[in-house]
Amino acid sequence: MKERKIFTVAAVVVTLLALTLGLAVTSYADNAPKMMINGHQMFLGLAAHSDHNVWEDLYVKAFNWYCADNGIRSTWTQAGYDTATQITQAKRLIDMGIDGLIISPWDVKALAVVMDYAKAHNVPVICTNTVVDSAYPLMFVGFGQKQAGAQLGQRIVEYLKNKVDPVGKVQGTVLELSSGPGTSEDTMRGGGFHDIVSQYPGIKVITQVAHSSREEAKTATLNVIRGGQKFDAVFAQNGSMALGADEALKDAPGITPKDVFIATVDAFPQICDEIGAGNIDVAVDQTPAFYNPIAVYYMVKYLKKGASALPNYGQTITAADLPIDTGIQHMGLDPWQDPMWAPATIRHMTDFSSDITHDYRWFQTTAVVVTKDNYNSPLLWGNFPIPGW
Repeated sequence: MKERKIFTVAAVVVTLLALTLGLAVTSYADNAPKMMINGHQMFLGLAAHSDHNVWEDLYVKAFNWYCADNGIRSTWTQAGYDTATQITQAKRLIDMGIDGLIISPWDVKALAVVMDYAKAHNVPVICTNTVVDSAYPLMFVGFGQKQAGAQLGQRIVEYLKNKVDPVGKVQGTVLELSSGPGTSEDTMRGGGFHDIVSQYPGIKVITQVAHSSREEAKTATLNVIRGGQKFDAVFAQNGSMALGADEALKDAPGITPKDVFIATVDAFPQICDEIGAGNIDVAVDQTPAFYNPIAVYYMVKYLKKGASALPNYGQTITAADLPIDTGIQHMGLDPWQDPMWAPATIRHMTDFSSDITHDYRWFQTTAVVVTKDNYNSPLLWGNFPIPGW
């Protein structure tokens, strides 16, 4: 009887700590053979920086689904975009005895203390979606904002060459809607865009700062039109500003969104709807359902075989090299049946951003390009049937 009381009290304490620190209920994989390591079921933790929208919810769910499908015990936290909370939560996950930590750091510098804590406790770490400036992580899994901007810049170049007079020459005017100097979107997404279009003297860029705001982007676009400046394409650094330009072109006399090539980063539901209607032409976005399964796949290999199981710098990883599809449906879909992430390239993290001064592997996935051909795919995160959003 005394042992039962002790167990009950302990369970209550753990539950209260979980509620206080934001720990999610630990998930046990009962329907798959247990993944064993050192005599116990493998136990992984995810420290997400938030779970406040569809993208983030799918990102978290994919971690737990993949762990369950592979017989791995899992637990997770979400910090609500708060650095101090995430530091506390990540440390508590390590204290719980996890074998490995997956984390989307909210602050590139401050979360380095978690890396130090993990190292002291011999817990390997893989970052997904966002990065940390530390030499400790095994890897970062993500697509890269600068590369997204470059992809869209190349799409605009192709449009100007093939659709704008004089056909065959890369010539025309692009309206760029910027989040503002110094912002990560302007530095990374805008930087990638300018890396491409600056190679063509025939391209003129009109840059308007809209502070990531749909309303400001609409106003800025209307002001350009009313000022008599004509443009052939729009590059919006995020989806909200793309929708603002789209609305402006619908309201302005003598022009419609179909007369202009609109390209943006982000493919949330309203962007997909406008692509389907032919108003927005292309969006580039991430693959949140894949980031954590890829991380878990390599974490398992590392825990079982050591560092030699990790991919090498410069290596190209194809879908055939990384068989993460479990064939099991979740919410009526097999989320990994179409390897949208592939191919990937293993790069140095110091290539990712000037904020990163310590090097580790960057598993750079391919971004998803959304056009009228695939805008309604249920496997796009903006269309994934997650209830409650």
